[in-house]
Amino acid sequence: MIFATPLLAIAGAIAIVLPIAIHFFFRRRKKPIEWAAMDLLLQAIQQTTRRRHLEKLALLVLRCLVVVFAGVAIAGPLLQNDKTNTPSTQNGSRELVLIIDDGISQQTICEGRESFLTSQAKAIAAIDELQPGDRVGLLLAAGARQLVWPPTTDIAAARSILVSTEVTDTTSNISGAIEIASDTTQSLGVVSEFRRGSIAHNLKSNTTKINQAKTFLTSPNQIDVSNTQIIAFDPQAKGPLSIKNGIPLRIKLHREGGRLGADQSQISITSDDNNQLSLSHDWKEGQVEAVLDGTLVIQDGRRTEIALRAELLQKDSQPADNSRFTIVPTTNTIHIGVVDRTSTGGNDKAISSDVGVGAWVERALRPMSDAGIETELIEPTAMSTQRCRGLDAVIILRPDALDAAGWGVLSQAFKVGLVVVVVPPPQPSSGVWQDMFLRAFDFGWSISRESTKSDPPLTLRRSEVPHSLLTQLSSELQELIQPINVSQWLNVSVPVNRGETVLTMENNAPFIVRGTTDGSRGSVLFFVASPELSWTNLPAKPFMVPLFQELIRQSIAQVEQGRQTNVGSDHLLNTIPGAISLKISLGRAGVVADEQRIISVDPNGTLSQPITLPGVYTAVDESNKTVGWVIANIDPSAASTQPTSPEEIANEFQDSLIVSSNTNLANDVTSTLKNSTGSKDQTNILRQETPVARAFQGTSIAVWFFSALLIFLLGETWLARRSSMGATTTRTTREHP
Repeated sequence: MIFATPLLAIAGAIAIVLPIAIHFFFRRRKKPIEWAAMDLLLQAIQQTTRRRHLEKLALLVLRCLVVVFAGVAIAGPLLQNDKTNTPSTQNGSRELVLIIDDGISQQTICEGRESFLTSQAKAIAAIDELQPGDRVGLLLAAGARQLVWPPTTDIAAARSILVSTEVTDTTSNISGAIEIASDTTQSLGVVSEFRRGSIAHNLKSNTTKINQAKTFLTSPNQIDVSNTQIIAFDPQAKGPLSIKNGIPLRIKLHREGGRLGADQSQISITSDDNNQLSLSHDWKEGQVEAVLDGTLVIQDGRRTEIALRAELLQKDSQPADNSRFTIVPTTNTIHIGVVDRTSTGGNDKAISSDVGVGAWVERALRPMSDAGIETELIEPTAMSTQRCRGLDAVIILRPDALDAAGWGVLSQAFKVGLVVVVVPPPQPSSGVWQDMFLRAFDFGWSISRESTKSDPPLTLRRSEVPHSLLTQLSSELQELIQPINVSQWLNVSVPVNRGETVLTMENNAPFIVRGTTDGSRGSVLFFVASPELSWTNLPAKPFMVPLFQELIRQSIAQVEQGRQTNVGSDHLLNTIPGAISLKISLGRAGVVADEQRIISVDPNGTLSQPITLPGVYTAVDESNKTVGWVIANIDPSAASTQPTSPEEIANEFQDSLIVSSNTNLANDVTSTLKNSTGSKDQTNILRQETPVARAFQGTSIAVWFFSALLIFLLGETWLARRSSMGATTTRTTREHP
């Protein structure tokens, strides 16, 4: 027999023992005093002493039984039908909590069997060891998701749900799942083969701290398998491309495995309109990484973005990392607006001045007629939202001529992806434009109103590691900046984490500053010196052309990369204005776009459901018009098939125990519960989640204890009246009339 609330039964026992102990240990013992009439009283008392002693003893027993049966009945007595002698929780049942690794690394095929199927079978076998009345809770490591939670006594339903669960393309987050379970359980098991990819999230985020729950880990699979990954796939040139001569592409491959022999990889590149390119690479023995270049020819009339898929044709031990996706924006030109004064009222489509800052910038942007860049002259007073549409970047040569409304238009365009380049006006100004500029973009910078001059001029500081916008120039950057000097500039103060310095002068003052903000897709580039010979000799040096070309192209490319994400994400880092849903336009081979579900998008970029398949997704508005795109790829590190050692896993998940695959996982996880004690909060949670009536195996016998309690109460009442002094006096009077 067990109790639903054993504390009440214990309290009843104490209620019996305590009064009796007080009576025996604290009663007063008086010294008898003899007097003359005592003999007559003793003779009368001796006649009834034995009977009264038995009555009082029986009354004491009845009253004790009343308290005992009352406490037992309220405590909820149950008769167990469980024939097995199994470890139990505080309430008498076992609780099995398992985390099943369904992350992308579990797609590894080892000895002809998928890792996830092996882990799934272990978890099912553990569930099958449970008895009626036990509880089971299941969580998934991919995305730290709840599968069967909180733990339930419906073991058959939990087993059925687990059987229908499939492996995903999402990164495993075992630590995140452990944190969820640790709030309500004292012991849990993690079922995984623990390839390197399973702990990739831990290694990146340093989330290796184990919770209060006792954690058991299945032993890692240490069989080494060979695998080839596509870890990168992008166009070689950044920014919008002309497709006249095809699209130059670059693919990076990575191999892993114990024995890397000579081999060959075949890669097929396919566009969304079925243009194809085949590449191959001959691996040398021991070679780990390789880079492949190729050019994909696209039809001449194509003017929209091109979705591309690269795919390894050979089968290996990890099929999930054999595909990768990218997209190429194929506008033939980059459209740049140049904000400058014009005597023709701003209707010119190109900068026509032969002298001044405008001429220098025009020559830098269009050093030859087919540079792939078109410039449009914009009068400062004509700056509007309509003029910004279709522009990839805006270069402001006359910031002093822009009013507050114009700065507000640029601020809004910056949020949706416009690249804004600001240079000081070549002539002295009132200095009001600095205030309007800083208010519009709210970077927290400060810009001096008056310029600073230096004689002799300052040079630019060389850097061993160039800024990301100038990476393409890294091999010749030192030689290009060597002849550049600056004789006049505006001092700019940039607080920590509020901007980046792209180039620095020899006095450590910034020469070019870049600013971005959370929630905005665009960027702002600020030159402290006007590109004019009275400020700097930059316009007359060879560095002028590659500097402006790379700053513009790389900044535009980073706007595009902001829409790339990993499979499993449920939020877009950069919102797509007007987008209400995403639908896949190019997926893995055999994935039909029309068969995939549509994912809704709210104005903040939050998705109605996580992206579960890699591929290229188009974003559409309410009229079903394409307004953008999203690239979703798997995380190559999360797909790693490299084995891990038990020591490494034990160190990664501190205070955990690795159990052998030959042991009973259910017994290992639940056996610690018998002697473990949880916190008060944990106990309350468990009581709320599982009703008492369903928490145990057995039949309630409380009604029988309540019936016996009623009988004892009636007997106690009758016996108490019989043994009272009043009843005895009445009885004696009737016997001696």
